[in-house]
Amino acid sequence: MQQARENAFLPIDPYHTPGYGGYCPQFKYQIGQTFGRTTRRLLQDDDVSTSGRLVLSEIRRPLNQVDEKDVQQADLFRTRAKSSGEQILTEKMVPGYTGFIPKSQHYFGNRYTVNCRNSIADFEFDHRRHADKIKQLKVIADVQTGKSDATSELPPLKSRHITPLRSVAIDPIGSRMQGNKTAELPVSPYMLPNENPMKNFMSGYTGFVPRSRGIIGMSYPIITHEALNTFTDEISRSKQQSEQPVRLSREEKRIIDLKNIYPEESGLVPHYTGHIPGQKFRYGNTFGHGTQNALHHALKQSA
Repeated sequence: MQQARENAFLPIDPYHTPGYGGYCPQFKYQIGQTFGRTTRRLLQDDDVSTSGRLVLSEIRRPLNQVDEKDVQQADLFRTRAKSSGEQILTEKMVPGYTGFIPKSQHYFGNRYTVNCRNSIADFEFDHRRHADKIKQLKVIADVQTGKSDATSELPPLKSRHITPLRSVAIDPIGSRMQGNKTAELPVSPYMLPNENPMKNFMSGYTGFVPRSRGIIGMSYPIITHEALNTFTDEISRSKQQSEQPVRLSREEKRIIDLKNIYPEESGLVPHYTGHIPGQKFRYGNTFGHGTQNALHHALKQSA
């Protein structure tokens, strides 16, 4: 009865569980049966081409199989605990640990404990490899300076060249150039004289050109030529002025006679309401020009 119930609800192996997203040959042409029964029939049908290898395999490692990597990691953690004492980073890290684990960003796809064990082991291997190189370098330095004799810890040094090396000097660049003409380096347009037609910038130059903003109505080379001439002239004029001696002079202050009603060097302020001698007989000038040295004109006319 139990066997009949199992056959009624579950097909006999092999079959694919419903929800299987892998490839099953000839499945898209089958209709009328459940997913399990259809896949079981296709897997047992000799007319259907298959790879001959089961898709599902045993995920557990055989008991007699030992991974060399696991053995090395176990020895590493054991010796690490002996040399450094109590360790926070152990072989079996508990999920939920929020501290820093070196190189953990490079390991993923496994359980938290496996990723932590691989990252810690990788970090410890690198640390020991670096320590061995430092120790070897110290031994080499002691041997080269004569502090200690050569030991078997050092690998044999082999030179790829025949020693002693012969010094080789190449000819300077100037002697290797053909002809007597020396190479001329490009001169900046700022250093060229004003008469040189090459003292400009080519069209398309996007750099800053001093004194060029106010020049318009000409082509770009002519504008930059005029601007550079103006700029270099100002620079040379400034250098000449800086080399000249400085002379300090003070002008005498003019004392203005405030009691003088009719000034001699300037006219009166418009809307002046006082008496101006001879003003009513003068015309054709402004009030300021007509009242300039008014007293002198009045005395001259009266004489």
